[in-house]
Amino acid sequence: MKSKDNTTMKKGFIILLLAFAASTSQAQQLKKTSRFEVEIDPIAYGLQGYSLHGIYVNKRLRTDLGAFGIKQPEGYGGNKGFQVTTHGWGLKLNYLLNEKETWFGGVGTGYAVNSIERKETSETHSQKVVSVGVHIGYRWFAFKSKDSALKNLYLAPWCSVDYNNPLEKVSFNDATYKQQTISFFPTVHIGYTFQ
Repeated sequence: MKSKDNTTMKKGFIILLLAFAASTSQAQQLKKTSRFEVEIDPIAYGLQGYSLHGIYVNKRLRTDLGAFGIKQPEGYGGNKGFQVTTHGWGLKLNYLLNEKETWFGGVGTGYAVNSIERKETSETHSQKVVSVGVHIGYRWFAFKSKDSALKNLYLAPWCSVDYNNPLEKVSFNDATYKQQTISFFPTVHIGYTFQ
């Protein structure tokens, strides 16, 4: 009876050991094909805002979830006499042409809240906007030949064309604010990939 229990335990131990080896092998394979990256948009910080993006990369597919805020230059959206501050988040899916320094393109969507102030009267309204668009860019690793942590640092200039759908209209006593339906957004991100 005792040897039957030992045999069962040995079989159970071998099965557990094989399962552990298989999962470790799978985890190592996953490590080779996936990674995390983080990006910021320094232009947003220069315009009294913020930008932080967390990115999960699996092979050549990048999933980017970001939060942002910006104080738009007056007239940027075609509305003179208004000061617009925007806060929101966005989700982008990118495809890399190869797995390192490369062109990329994809689609994205975002949700933002504009705080719109009529400068002459200080009257303020808020407006929620949903956007969808396409983008293209390039990731450049300036220090890729260095054997240091800097080799994972990159610049990513990119631009998008977006369709913007305001969820409500904004009217002021003496003027009308009109959200651009189609917008062009160029920028440069600074990123770091964890490998």
